[in-house]
Amino acid sequence: TDALGSYTCETGNTIAFSIGAVSIGQADCATLITPNQLATDNATFDLEVTNLTRFLQMLDFDGDPDNGIVISGPLQAMATNWTQVDFLTTDLATAAMLIMSDAASVDGTLHPLPSEVDALLHLVDTLACQYAGAYSGSISGSNSGAAGMVIGWGAASFGFIPFGFEWQAFDAANEFTEFGGGSGSMTVRALPTIDHTSAGLAGPITVNFTTPDAMQGTWSGGTVSLNRIGVDNGGEYRFVGKASSAEVEAYISLNQTGDILSGQAFDVIEGTLFEVSGTLTGDSAVLSATGGGATFSGTGVLTREADGTPREMTGVFDDGSTFSIAACRLNAPT
Repeated sequence: TDALGSYTCETGNTIAFSIGAVSIGQADCATLITPNQLATDNATFDLEVTNLTRFLQMLDFDGDPDNGIVISGPLQAMATNWTQVDFLTTDLATAAMLIMSDAASVDGTLHPLPSEVDALLHLVDTLACQYAGAYSGSISGSNSGAAGMVIGWGAASFGFIPFGFEWQAFDAANEFTEFGGGSGSMTVRALPTIDHTSAGLAGPITVNFTTPDAMQGTWSGGTVSLNRIGVDNGGEYRFVGKASSAEVEAYISLNQTGDILSGQAFDVIEGTLFEVSGTLTGDSAVLSATGGGATFSGTGVLTREADGTPREMTGVFDDGSTFSIAACRLNAPT
């Protein structure tokens, strides 16, 4: 991998990862590979994921995985002399003791092993943003038509909600609308599943990620297929949410890099995909959405968390639709 954690592989092939002489696993080629893909999906899965996650975070040069895990050059050179770590051990502190000592000596700073709770909390937060976003696709079965979903968003003023989702579908020929969502549940194994069976506006829906950018599953009337829009372009933050009015129901996914916003929106009712771009000046945003032969302009205001990181942007487009999009940290700053 390069300094940003990027790698290249051929679809259908397996890619193996190691840090020096320590193998950390292999997985099928995909756009996103995490400890969840590197661990073997069996009875020891949870233990292996936990140990891999703690080990990788321990190696981070500055001890802050929120800004990315960086293994220093000197430590990478030292890693060629390490012996394999047993990631199925129940005592990782002992298994990695010599490596932690090497890391402290080479980097001139302590490399403590994070607790299981802290390490997994960071992993879940990271996965929540990686799988958050807007998705467009279709339903089939008792009705057929356009479908959309947004993951990581609940409603105005709630900010980012890990694995919270909303979805809807529209059969124009039969004037049929399906709409629902909520907190649901998301089981993160090799690839996540969105599963919502609570009574509400919509019947049960279960969709499985077949890749980090695509889902297949079922709804109460048949099958559903969804693909990510506004894919990751290396932006530091991802904004996900919805624009709505009496005539518009569109799910939005934008990436923020510096003061530049870019992404897409999908209007389920019209079945139209919009290209969205914009700029931030301080906490004020100017947006433009183009699709279906039309262009709409919008303005918004960004609110921030106590530490200054983006929380949520709300505003209005000139067609009268209002929008609310919530932020999460997608990539470490470069």
